[in-house]
Amino acid sequence: MINAARPDSKVESYLAKVRTALGELPSAEVDDILRELRSHADELSEQLGVDAALGSLGDPVDLARTYRDEKAMARAECSSSPLVILGGLRSSARSGAGRVLVTALYFFGYANFIAVWAAALDKLVAPSKTGLYYTPGDWWLLTWVTDGRAPSGGRELLGWWLVPLAVAGGWAVKYAVDLIAQWWIRRVRRKGISGV
Repeated sequence: MINAARPDSKVESYLAKVRTALGELPSAEVDDILRELRSHADELSEQLGVDAALGSLGDPVDLARTYRDEKAMARAECSSSPLVILGGLRSSARSGAGRVLVTALYFFGYANFIAVWAAALDKLVAPSKTGLYYTPGDWWLLTWVTDGRAPSGGRELLGWWLVPLAVAGGWAVKYAVDLIAQWWIRRVRRKGISGV
């Protein structure tokens, strides 16, 4: 009878470690995961024995991290929240350096989104000091001016059109950044590859 209780206590101990490592997930999701793991452990225990069954499931903390990452990526694929997408993107990266890289790239994209919107606001607040200028004869040199110092001989290119174009352009940048991030997350999930 002691031997029968002992394997169950090993499984319960393993599941308790997984539960602790899954702490931030909603309790319903944690219960589903633990139910699934218990079923696998019971099935494998009959074939391999308890120790081998738990060994085949892997380290409980690593297993919990895999479940957390998968849940974060699944939420990010269908979300429009930048924080949820960033969380999923970070979960797709398997190394600390990868997490830093994808976070930096995502923030770079959002910095551009904010900069374009700031241009629209700047034009509304200081219309004579803000604009996109070009110098006749040199179309390759477009100058963005926010301090009122237009280039010598330059003419403002957009005028008040800058405001709606910057608002639309900002949304386009945000949409593109989120779309690329979600594409990357889908790629990692479907192919089962490690991210950056």
